[in-house]
Amino acid sequence: MAHLGLDVPEPPSYDASIQDVIQTFYLVARGRSYTDGQALPISVKNITDVVSVHPINVPRSILDGIIFEIDNLVLDEVAEKNKRDKPKNT
Repeated sequence: MAHLGLDVPEPPSYDASIQDVIQTFYLVARGRSYTDGQALPISVKNITDVVSVHPINVPRSILDGIIFEIDNLVLDEVAEKNKRDKPKNT
């Protein structure tokens, strides 16, 4: 697109370890437990269940921390959405 005077942005770099962590999170989240319709936080057992079947080349101490942080972000986002969607008593 240089002929149009536009710079073509560099594609994002691909990191296999990051992709593995994201895929692991998706698999772990699919096995998430719920109580009274509310999602419970992901546990170490949830991660272990997935990693025992789908090994990943990331140390567990790092993997667990990343998975828990992603999970916190997801749960916070769901809580915010639920607050916004909750009918107001007028």
